[in-house]
Amino acid sequence: MKKAVLISCFNWYEKRLKPIREILIEKGYEVSVLIADFDHIKKTSISCKYAECTYLDVPRYMSNISMQRIRSHLMFAKKVKKWIAANSPDLVYCEVPPNKVVDYCADYKRHHSEIKFIIDIIDLWPESMPLGKFVNTSPANTWRRWRDKAIKVADYVFTECDLYQEKLKGVLDSLKTTTLYLYKEQSEEERRLVQEIISKEKTDDVTRFAYLGSMNNIIDIGGICAVIQSFVAAGNLCELHAIGDGESREKFEGAVRKTGCQTHFYGLIFDELEKIKTLAVCDYAFNIMKNDITVGLTIKSIDYLSYGLPLINNIKGDTWELVEKENIGINTESAEANMYQVDRKHVVDIYRKRFSLEAYINSVNRVLYEDIV
Repeated sequence: MKKAVLISCFNWYEKRLKPIREILIEKGYEVSVLIADFDHIKKTSISCKYAECTYLDVPRYMSNISMQRIRSHLMFAKKVKKWIAANSPDLVYCEVPPNKVVDYCADYKRHHSEIKFIIDIIDLWPESMPLGKFVNTSPANTWRRWRDKAIKVADYVFTECDLYQEKLKGVLDSLKTTTLYLYKEQSEEERRLVQEIISKEKTDDVTRFAYLGSMNNIIDIGGICAVIQSFVAAGNLCELHAIGDGESREKFEGAVRKTGCQTHFYGLIFDELEKIKTLAVCDYAFNIMKNDITVGLTIKSIDYLSYGLPLINNIKGDTWELVEKENIGINTESAEANMYQVDRKHVVDIYRKRFSLEAYINSVNRVLYEDIV
């Protein structure tokens, strides 16, 4: 039996790898899944583990920008290298970053040309990191080269969004590259709850904004506050309902309060029904990051769409074009207090069409199932 290994440092099994594992099993592969045993969001050991996955022990860290985090990723990469050498897989599917992981996988491909090597680019490092003047230093360039050299030997490359293909057009071969958007699986109970909430008629004049996700060094607090301030200045009563946490939480909450907007910060919530009850009652959702961050589509934006929330967006590339073409919100260059109403049922329809599990499986099958394995 042929052997395949799927590799994810960031525990994207449910978000991305599970359907791929099932497709490969259907094709006759014995499939292993390697995941770091550290939850990079909660900053704790992973407590809910899948029996079909192998969890590699890595050093813990608390700050996203730290030597401890670099050590953690390098240790994961070394353990992946050791596992591959011991198990000799016929197919390697590696998510990147961390870039050193895919560098080791590419080295295995160079020495075993007969295997299939697939790269899945879920983020761009160092491009998406807020490095400022350090983005073109020798360490950053080495970091970048690990990924780019690996791409050259890959049999196929998936990218999380079209923007990544644009940024890497000098490296990627367009004939063996496809955008594979993230997906979000939604239960029937979750679907019903969303429909119930968005079908209710608004009964007050309060404008409610939603924010979901990390409150860290890459969100544009000033940009968010500028949008809120335009509403407040026009005489609107405003509230911000935020789920998440991070090192910038207090700064974020304090800045929003200064605009005159009421704030409701709920901390971390992992139950999906509770997220829906908390955020789906809002009118708009913030999908705003600092301008020097390279990302085409955020995980939170898919969550927002699944809740029927129109986006207030400044993310260029895929999300910007989606907002423009599909009428699911507004891009910040034209954000103002008198924002037009968006059909929230239409927003949910766009989620199902582009970012549901069914849409994801169809995209994978068009490439992976038919052309690669």
